[in-house]
Parts: sequence; C-alpha cells; structure tokens
Amino acid sequence: MFKSVNSLAHNKRSVYNFPMKDLVSICFESEFLALVAAKFAQKNALNISTLDEASSDFILYYKEDITELIDRQANTAIHVDFISGSLAHRRKYGGGQGQAIAKAIGIKKYRLPLSVLDVTAGLAKDAFVLACLGCSVKMIERNPIVAELVNTALKLAENNDNFEDIKQQGFSLLQTDAVDYLKKLDTKSNSHYPDIIYLDPMYPQRKKSASVRKNMQILQKLLSHKENTQPDETELFNLALKFARKRVVVKRPKTAPTLTDKIPSMSIQSKITRYDVYVLT
Repeated sequence: MFKSVNSLAHNKRSVYNFPMKDLVSICFESEFLALVAAKFAQKNALNISTLDEASSDFILYYKEDITELIDRQANTAIHVDFISGSLAHRRKYGGGQGQAIAKAIGIKKYRLPLSVLDVTAGLAKDAFVLACLGCSVKMIERNPIVAELVNTALKLAENNDNFEDIKQQGFSLLQTDAVDYLKKLDTKSNSHYPDIIYLDPMYPQRKKSASVRKNMQILQKLLSHKENTQPDETELFNLALKFARKRVVVKRPKTAPTLTDKIPSMSIQSKITRYDVYVLT
C-alpha cells in the first residue's frame, strides 16, 4: 500500500515551489483515509509511511475525527477544531464586539457583513473570531501543511448545526501565495475587493518562552525551517493598502515596532497584542 502511494506522490512536483519531503511525512489512521492522504501527498510530493517508520521532523496524521500535525522531536501535536475546544470556547465567551480585534476591524462602524480577507491565516484562530462576529471571511494560507489542517477542520465542521450560520455568511480557505492573489485583483473591478484586509505576520521566534503557546511553537518551527521561505511582508502590506476598501489591520506583539514606517491611523491594544489600523475610508 505505502509503496504504491509513494509512487503516485512523486509523479508531480510540489505546488509549494520547494521540497518538503524530508521535513514532513504523511500518515493515516485507517484505510478509509488512504485516498485522501494519497491525494495530498501527490499534490505536494510527500512520502507516506506508517507512524513507526516516519523519520521526518513532522508528521501530518489523518485521523477519523481530526487531522493533526505531529512534532516528533517535541513529542506534541496540534490540530484545528471549529466545533469544540478553545475556538468554540472563544466563540461563546470571547467578549463579542468588545474584543480588541472587533474594534480594530470596525465592527460597530461599518454595516455587517463585512468582507474580510485574512492573508496570513495560519491556524485560522483570528479568522474564526471574525466569522463569529458576523464577517464574511476568506482565508489565504501559503503553507500547504498548515492549510490542510484548516481545510480538514472545515470539512468536519460543515455538517454541524453550530457551524451553519458561519458557513452561510462565508468562511473559506484558499491555499496560495497572498502576494500573487492580491496582484490578480488588479484585473478585477473594485467590487471584488475586500472591505478589510487582515495581516498577522509570523512573530520573531522566541526561544523557550513560556508565553509562546504550543501551536505557535510548532508553527514557528515548521515555517522557519530552511526548506520554507516567507513572503515579503512589506510588499504584502503595500498590496493590502491598495486593495482593501475600508481598512487594513496588522496584528503585532504589543511592544513590537510597526510592520513598516507607515504610521497607523490608530492602534488598539489587548493584554499582549496590538492591532495597527490603517483606515482608508
């Protein structure tokens, strides 16, 4: 089984433009998930193995109820779940329109539903918060492994009654390069432009900091690997200013400098985070 799937996986080059086969292996819990795993491996030129045989730093593990990313060295794993766990708790008790992120996007200023383009989706935590506030959210994530975590969570949630309102107003993911996506908007009318463009650039890696949560530690380790490259944040920010209709919001650590030399219209702070807001209209 694994030999035939690996042969299939190497018939195409990775759409991610650089190799990941030595960084991430694909594993699956049951034969029922074999085809899904094989398709993803084929698209991204990755190897499939059993959990015991995997020798890569990371394992993308397809399970019946979740898909998780395992960090073998740290012996820990992360996954995305829109129905239960921390995201569901945040939806119920997160503070609603009084949250700093809600103020940053102008939830009370503009008529809902606002269209939000999150160009650095990551594990979709902030995007989900914005969707719970009534926004129509399109997420862009460049890394295919991270995108697959979100994508499988979307598929698992889509038939849940508690997710129906979010699905109806719009909550989708596109795995692509955000700079390329924004450049293509130049060929469309401004009616296709999002109201808000949201950026959450990867924070500089902090060694063994207790304030860095497990999911961020794993993401930082994956995305800072030598086989990964990061988008030009300045170019992404300038494109966001060009194509957002109402404002651009940049999430930063509370004490960090602004992303560029451009002074924000205002900044809204929470306990450890700052949202730099660039109001356009």
